[in-house]
Amino acid sequence: MAGELIAYIRRTVVVGVDGTEPALRAVRWGAREAVRRGGALRLVIATVAPVFQPMGLDQVGPSRARDAIAGAAVESLDEAADVAADVAPGVEIVRQVRGGSAPVALHAESEWAGLVVVGTRGRGPMRTVVLGSVAAATAATALCPVVVVRGEIEPRTDRAGADTAGVVVPADGSAAGRRATAFAYEEARRRGSGLLVVHAGCVAVPPDDRIAGGDPQVPIRHVADPADAESALVTASSGAALLVVGVQPRRRSLGGPAGRLCRSLLRTAHCPVAVVRTSAG
Repeated sequence: MAGELIAYIRRTVVVGVDGTEPALRAVRWGAREAVRRGGALRLVIATVAPVFQPMGLDQVGPSRARDAIAGAAVESLDEAADVAADVAPGVEIVRQVRGGSAPVALHAESEWAGLVVVGTRGRGPMRTVVLGSVAAATAATALCPVVVVRGEIEPRTDRAGADTAGVVVPADGSAAGRRATAFAYEEARRRGSGLLVVHAGCVAVPPDDRIAGGDPQVPIRHVADPADAESALVTASSGAALLVVGVQPRRRSLGGPAGRLCRSLLRTAHCPVAVVRTSAG
């Protein structure tokens, strides 16, 4: 029974919703990922009671103001659910309204999820947000990997239905790098696509840094790029389905060289970016 629960949790995809187009893009991506994992899609919106009454609600009293905010949250969830059902018919959809800030709500959700997905930025009609700061905070504190959806998200497949856009990961022998590589490999396997390992700052691929593939369905390609890590990975992300980076959070933030690289890629990559912490599932 416990094993079944753990398996269910690992297949669950949580998406932060706030009623904006970036969040709906995250919903589209997350719905397809839930199908690939064979799990449920949890649509989560966080609401914070306003310090000041929203425009038009200043005469109705705090109780009605809260009701209006709750109603708007439900409407945003309903819209997100419609979007998810359109791109992933049959996917199990769960709606959840949480009180508090978006980072706190998504951190709580991450304890019971295999993946958390957020948009790059955007502010809804309420004080519910999925901004760049929220994406960074979630990536640094979530208890599971986090995908920040940016760039191209529409799937590109061949006649057999395999994803022709591969998964990209930097060559990194650290603990964070190994965890990111394992996550990237599994994502490529789910898509039926290849894995591209980028050796930044190299004119040739070091023989000892090559990754041995265990699945013939996941071709692994290594490429050397003399450019710095950010430039090399941004270049490789063009046309990719997903870019995966590993980080070791410091004091609940994306600190250190890997963290700085991650924050930069969240702004500059041409595809969704998965952030895998060494302490995340």
